[in-house]
Amino acid sequence: MNWTYSRQMGIVAPEVGWTPPIRYLLRRARILSLLRKSPTGRLLEIGCGSGALLCDLTRLGFSAQGLETSAQALSMATQLAELAASPHHIFPTPQPGWESAFDVICAFDVLEHIEDDAQALNEWIRWLAPRGELILSVPAHRSRWGAGDEWAGHWRRYDRRDIQELIASQGLEIIHFECYGFPLANATEFFGNASYRRMIKQRADQSKAYATASSGVDRSSYSRLIKWITSLPGQTAMSAAMAFQAMTQRTDWGSGYLLAARRR
Repeated sequence: MNWTYSRQMGIVAPEVGWTPPIRYLLRRARILSLLRKSPTGRLLEIGCGSGALLCDLTRLGFSAQGLETSAQALSMATQLAELAASPHHIFPTPQPGWESAFDVICAFDVLEHIEDDAQALNEWIRWLAPRGELILSVPAHRSRWGAGDEWAGHWRRYDRRDIQELIASQGLEIIHFECYGFPLANATEFFGNASYRRMIKQRADQSKAYATASSGVDRSSYSRLIKWITSLPGQTAMSAAMAFQAMTQRTDWGSGYLLAARRR
């Protein structure tokens, strides 16, 4: 089965159904930049979706595991792990022995899919080792709620104060906070809303739970872009966008928040 791996794109496997979207690639760049500074250890990614990022995290030297409740996503993640010969394991349910077990727990664009986000955080923190780090991303700015959020099964977007207060309420101290994606992710989010409105109509009878389960792996709308993204002009544009979002991470201009926290 044809697949490729590169530093900028990670794993790309169209035959499995995984063609990384632009927003994912921008977020991935910031996540890997952050985690390259962390000591490697035992890591859990909650809601790992396609599992593409787990392949990256394993390459960084983490002893990685994933948790994914969507059967569709779990199937894709298993196939990608086999293609990349990555030794990480992905589970459909929490496992015995996870209590205080992980040096790093990650959940990227997961919390907004959960109605009771505080309860979810409380459970995740129980799996964190005493000096472990919790690393999260969430969509930013309540005012930017759009068709893409509805299509993905989100309950909310977060203003800066929302996510900071939620983290503090769980007894955690934020040690890194940034706003990522400006300006390219903002543009794709804005112009993508028209496509999302059409897709919402096509699956109007589906539940929020179904939307959540498929949001991390439904990449049909991006398949036409992959040739441009992987072309020389596309790669050059992506490199420039990644550099620009790094330069503007301390602003509040982007479309998502990325943070790291640990117990006080």
